[in-house]
This record gives sequence, structure tokens and C-alpha cells, in this order.
Amino acid sequence: MRVAIDLQATAGQPTGFGRYLSQIYRALKKVAPGDVELVQINWVKKNLRTPARLIWDQVGLPFAAAWKRPDVLFVPAFSTPILWPGKMVVACHDLIGRLFPENFSRTARLYWHDILPKALKFADQVITISNSSKKDIVRLLKIPESKVNVTPLAADPIFQPNQSEASKTRIKRSYNLPRPFCLAVGTIEPRKNLPFLVEAFARAKRNDHDLVIVGKRGWDAENLEMHIRKLHLQDRVKILAYVPETDLPVLYASATALLFPSLYEGFGLPILEAMACGTPVVASTASSIPEVVGEAGLYADPKDLNAWQEQISRIITDSVLQSKLRVEGLNRARGYTWEKTALRTLEIFYKVAKL
Repeated sequence: MRVAIDLQATAGQPTGFGRYLSQIYRALKKVAPGDVELVQINWVKKNLRTPARLIWDQVGLPFAAAWKRPDVLFVPAFSTPILWPGKMVVACHDLIGRLFPENFSRTARLYWHDILPKALKFADQVITISNSSKKDIVRLLKIPESKVNVTPLAADPIFQPNQSEASKTRIKRSYNLPRPFCLAVGTIEPRKNLPFLVEAFARAKRNDHDLVIVGKRGWDAENLEMHIRKLHLQDRVKILAYVPETDLPVLYASATALLFPSLYEGFGLPILEAMACGTPVVASTASSIPEVVGEAGLYADPKDLNAWQEQISRIITDSVLQSKLRVEGLNRARGYTWEKTALRTLEIFYKVAKL
């Protein structure tokens, strides 16, 4: 079986899609038996905005894939070439654009509402990353449930709890973090609910903690910065734009807790990364997040300011609770591995190849 994989999402500064693709490709190479050949499609070497991405998906990708002559084409970032004549597996991680259309451009809304439903119906099988996302795909896009497969994500093996004190000191100096801190990780956009988090953090019993937000600037960056200034928290809330992945494990391990108040997630990979580093998690009750956290973290409704204020205060002030959640989070994270995800993905490729 010859499988061609579109690697465009790994170009430039990869976000969630790119990190997923890097990990699943690496794991597939590790677990694939001798009768499976994985071939790369990596013509594009930079990030593409929506119009250019649509052109690549619908014109460039099928042309590039035709040169590879695959038995199965794997499109891991859910922008599916409608004109591809062969067998195809498509990953659709979430339906953010259908649920939050106001956060997207006109071209992006066209994609989410018109192109994506047609593309997923055209695919032979669809991969998604949580049961919550599967329900959304079946309900909103009317894709048959039997066609949608759940393959959960996992943390990269670099996310480990045993980070040295020297590494933690280096990171704190590099990013000017002199005080204890809580961490928030994710692209700065409205669904991440970061202005809300800043408000809750301002009200909480902080014990001299700062809030460090790690994420690329997105749709909500200006609003977030304005909110920080309004609350006079410029000295206590630090935004780190794009942090190299090699620094993230040390940042997680140095933090008192990960605060994750998102309104919607296809999965919520920073949660697993934090737990794999032994960092306690306070998480939203929305969408797929409880699937990932299980009983290994604290929860609060992402629209309940008092609940978030209370949970932030608890995790900062209760060292016994911190220790308990570290152990439970580490145990929870060990249940997710990229090898398991890759084996399940291979099963789907075999199924499609035999159709």
C-alpha cells in the first residue's frame, strides 16, 4: 500500500495542525510494516493564508499527488481536493468555522460552509480527534457516522516532568519570568477566551503569581492587549508570541498550573502536554475538553467568571491539590501515545485501500 501525505501544514511556524502532522507522520513511519510505503507531498515551504490554501488544496495538491501514484491520499488538515479521483482519507479536527463564523474572513466562511461539507462527503473516510468533534461532523455536516473515525492525539515525547532546575532557571531568565506563574497556551483568538481568563486571574488570590500567555497572534490579540491595559495588569500578564517547541516542556514544568478556559476545542493538545510535564490543569467544561482531562484536573464553566476565579485561587494556594493533580495528570497522559494513534490510522488506510 502506497500512501501519499500532504505535509503543507508543517511549513513555516506550525500551529496545532502542523504539530499533529509532524507527530502522526513520525509515528506512522515507526509502526508501518514493510508493505506500507509513505511518500511525502511537500512542495509548499511556507504558511498559506485561506485564499492561497484553497488554491493549493484544489489545484496544487491533486496535481502533486498524481505524481506519487498513491493507493491512498491522506489529507491531514481537512482541506480536501474535490477533484482528486483516487481514494482519500481526510482529517477534520473540528468545526470551528461553522460554530464561530464571525471570527473568519468571507473566504474562510465560504470554505467552512460550502467547500468543507462537499469535501468530506467526497472522502472515503474521515479522521477526527475526539468524540465531541465526531458528533459535530455527523450532526452539522450530515456525514454518515460509520465514515467518521476517532483517533485521539498524544503529547510529543519531549514533554516530560523531569526538567532540570538549570533548565527552568534558563527559561525564566530568557523570558523574563521572575515570579511564579500560571500558563495559558494557544493561538490568541476569541474562542480561546483569554480576555475572560485575564479578568478571572485579576480577581483570584494570586499569591504574587503572574499569568503567561503563549500563542501566535490571531483574531483576538488587540482585544486581549486592551483588556490587560484596562485592568492595569501589564506587569503581571506577559504574552509570549511564538515559543520554540523545545522551550515549551520547560515552561509547562515551571508553571504552577495550565489554565485552559477555551470555549471550543477539537481536542485541546496543550492539556495533554501540560499533564505529561506534571503540570496541574484547570480546564473548561466545553466541547471535547472533558474527554481529555478526565478526572485529572479541575473544571470550570468557560462563561462563569466566579467559578474560574475560585478554581484559579484553589490551584495557586493549595499545594496538596497541586501534588495530587500532578500525579493524576501524569497517569492520564500516559494513556495517550502517538503509536496508538498511528496504528489506528493505518487501519483506516487499509480499509480504504481495500474498498
